[in-house]
Amino acid sequence: MSDRKKISVLPYDPEWANIFKEEKTALMEMLGDNHISIHHVGSTAIPGLDAKPKIDIVAEVHDPETHGAGDR
Repeated sequence: MSDRKKISVLPYDPEWANIFKEEKTALMEMLGDNHISIHHVGSTAIPGLDAKPKIDIVAEVHDPETHGAGDR
């Protein structure tokens, strides 16, 4: 018996962009002035491309040791 996990790849879903926008807003609130930029990366960021339904996000920050808006 195999221990392999199944990976789901789905047709592009325009809702992925909306999910990213919601997550970006939440991250900006959490990071406060510490955030520089927040990017939607990976296959879900490319319109028309089939992808695993996971939203990949990269956040650029001024100080990686600062955890949130309340820390500054």
